[in-house]
Amino acid sequence: MRFMYEKEWLLKMQKKPNLKKACRTGIRNSEGKQKAGRGKIIYVLPLILICSVLLLGASGKAIPDEVYSDSITGIGLSEAQRSSANTEGVNAEVSLKADGENEYTAKLFGLIPTKKVEGKLSSQLQLVPCGDVFGVKFFTKGVVVTALSEVESEEGIIGPAKKAGLKAGDVITSIDGKEINTAEELTEAVSSSSGKTLTVEFVRDEKSYKAKLTPVKALSDGKYKAGAWVRDSTAGIGTITFYNPEDGSFAGLGHGIYDSDTDLLLPLLRGAIVDITLDDIIKGRDGHPGELKGTFSTEKVGTLLGNTACGVYGVLAKAPETAYGAIPCALKNEVTEGSASILCNVDGRGVKEYTIEIVKIYSGAEETKNFVIEVTDEKLLSMTGGIVRGMSGSPIIQNGKLVGAVTHVFVNDPTRGYGIFIENMLAEAEKIK
Repeated sequence: MRFMYEKEWLLKMQKKPNLKKACRTGIRNSEGKQKAGRGKIIYVLPLILICSVLLLGASGKAIPDEVYSDSITGIGLSEAQRSSANTEGVNAEVSLKADGENEYTAKLFGLIPTKKVEGKLSSQLQLVPCGDVFGVKFFTKGVVVTALSEVESEEGIIGPAKKAGLKAGDVITSIDGKEINTAEELTEAVSSSSGKTLTVEFVRDEKSYKAKLTPVKALSDGKYKAGAWVRDSTAGIGTITFYNPEDGSFAGLGHGIYDSDTDLLLPLLRGAIVDITLDDIIKGRDGHPGELKGTFSTEKVGTLLGNTACGVYGVLAKAPETAYGAIPCALKNEVTEGSASILCNVDGRGVKEYTIEIVKIYSGAEETKNFVIEVTDEKLLSMTGGIVRGMSGSPIIQNGKLVGAVTHVFVNDPTRGYGIFIENMLAEAEKIK
């Protein structure tokens, strides 16, 4: 309404001779001011752009290319790095990328991405290298299909699981909406189906699918069967790599727990850590890896929380036996070819230190086979022949630092095996929440 009143007033003024010229002059002045305003904007915009570029450049210089972790569970800017960034006049925020890797994005004012920052292990991080053996009882989340079979029925020889599209390596998670975590639960669901078609949910290559499975009645015992062999648990012996006395957390093995038939990294539902009483050593020889054999205790001493390609992770109710106190963890670039040592308990008489050589270091992106080690300790060679099953996870120490863990043995040369960088094990620990 106000606009209409002003327009009417302007028309009236323009009709008066003594005011007509003044109104036109006012209109021209207004147009001139608008043009002048547009001219100022033309000059201001490049200035804003230049300032933004300079500010982004300052942000890039103020934020380091690498940020370091002083703990297993958190990577971020140190207080010194934050102070340095603030003195440059930059309000920087480092946030974890959505892909979950150790890569961060530095953001100006918490909004504008300025540069990528790599997260690395701090050289100040100290952990207790262990070397004691432990037993793990592992229960899978879902049941793993290890093989398919056929069922002899009145309609002939049928493979229900194969017909439904299931494959070895699939993980069955539910049937008709009911969660399945044990072989017994799967058997009960199939046998009570009376031949009715079931909806099976399963995971393959980390993606979820559904299939229609129709069990058939076996001639042998009259029970309905799915035509699939499954696994819901496993157990084994390994070695604890490190222990954090501050929170009781630990890591071991240096590699994941895999299904022996499908080479599938087993999905963890729950896991118990128990003590092991070593009974025997099967000495390794060319073509035949050795093995530590022992008896599982019935008492639970810890809980398994994660199973990853780079090791297993959990918490212990008590500190494990060790020959060392807390020592610094080495960065990848600190590991060198040359003499080193491993900690392990192979005879049940406690953790001892044995000499080795790091003979080759790889620069590739392999998760667990980062360098080659050779056992040189005569006493260890006489007992085990080198590296045997059960020694996986034995901590490797060089120049007073924890550099990694034993992971695999060379089948044709048990005196040699692979080691994993401790950085890789700690990077996986970041993902266990």
